[in-house]
Parts: sequence; C-alpha cells; structure tokens
Amino acid sequence: MTESVLIREAAANALRMLGRPATVDEIYAEISRAHSFEFHTPTPEHVLRTTIRRHTGNVERSDSSALIFFTMVEHEVYTLSTPTDSKAQKSAKAVGFKRIHRATDKEEIIRLLTSEQVSVFKEIWRLLMFAAQVGYANGRRHPLSSVDSGKGIDQIAFGNNPAWPGVMYLMALANTGTADILGGSTESEEQRITVFQEYANGGLDLLQEHFASRTPSLEAFVEFIDIQRIRPQEAPDLDLSI
Repeated sequence: MTESVLIREAAANALRMLGRPATVDEIYAEISRAHSFEFHTPTPEHVLRTTIRRHTGNVERSDSSALIFFTMVEHEVYTLSTPTDSKAQKSAKAVGFKRIHRATDKEEIIRLLTSEQVSVFKEIWRLLMFAAQVGYANGRRHPLSSVDSGKGIDQIAFGNNPAWPGVMYLMALANTGTADILGGSTESEEQRITVFQEYANGGLDLLQEHFASRTPSLEAFVEFIDIQRIRPQEAPDLDLSI
C-alpha cells in the first residue's frame, strides 16, 4: 500500500473509533493514540488534512480523488461518507442544483492559484467565489468559451461558505436589476449560475493578466489584492417590485 492509502485508512479508522464527526486535530490525536500510522514529517496535521480533503465528497480540489471516504459536515469537521450521503447529493442534483463550471482556458491559472507555489486557495470553489467578486467589482463578465462538464463543481461544495448562495443571488439581482431572477424556476437558476460563472471567468481573466508578467508567488497575489482594494462603484438600479 502507498503512504496515502495508509493515511486514508488510519483517518477512517480514527473516525470509527471516535464514533462522531471530528476535526483534523482530533483525528490526528486518535491516530497517534492508536499508533495506527507514523508520520515522518514536521507537519503531520497538514499531510493528514490534505489526504482527507482529497477523499471528501463535498470538497473540490484540483487533485480530488474519485474514491470518496469522507464528508465535511461543517467547516473543517469530517465524518465517514455513507451511501445515504451519496443519495442526498444525487437528490440535490435532481431538484435542480446545477453544477458550477469554469472555462477550460482558465485551467492553468486555476492550477497555479491552488498550488503550493502560491498557496492561497486550497479548493477551486473558493477561488471561483473570489474571482466572481473580482469580476463583478471590475465590470468584467465574460462568457465561457468552452467547459469540461466533468469538472463542474456541485453547489454543495460552495455550501461550505455561509455566504453561498447569497453572493450568487445578489450578483444576479444587481446584474439584471429585477427580482424575477430570484425565482425558483429552472430558467432563473440557470440565469443566476450563468451570471456567477461569467463574472468568475472575468475575474480569472484579471488574475491571468496580473500573473502573466510576474513570478508566481504569494507576494504577487498580495499585490493583486492591493490593486483591487477600495474600488468605488455606483449603486445598482434595482427593481424590487413583486
């Protein structure tokens, strides 16, 4: 067995022994108590967290595994995945929870910003949330030229952020200026997702342009934040009549 498999199994066994959802620190403490795996690294909790998140069904990473063993039940609290979890995710899709896509020509900047080289975003959905708000702040809304449907992200992953789906709703409302976009129809949902995806695409364009002339690093990302800071905008003209 590879080291990754051994860590994954040790984490699963720790959760079984604990008999409840647990944080990475609690899982690590149980692994240490049971002597089920010995980490030969100065940052064992980081290695454990990375392994768990790669095998967590409702966490999207650039290196996510197809083998799902865990579910995040709240921020940084994990439990063992069950068939019921899978059914719940399928049920959510059935009632219209469409996936969030990104353009294929943005895969390189996504890979860069989720890599250890820059070390800013651990999951792609977090980057898309950031990029959409950057795109909106700059008035950059670009249609997606092409997508890889297999890389779409379930909205349940975005649900790990308490601001979701409020950000998407507000962005769509400000963009259209009418409350019709907030409806529960399939058409309204598709419109909201399109607005979010296209602003995220515009934000990724800006990030791509910024890093095109800079060495990829955390300092270069902080510079991007400084450039974006304090950007005044006119209040949107909204028609909220119902």
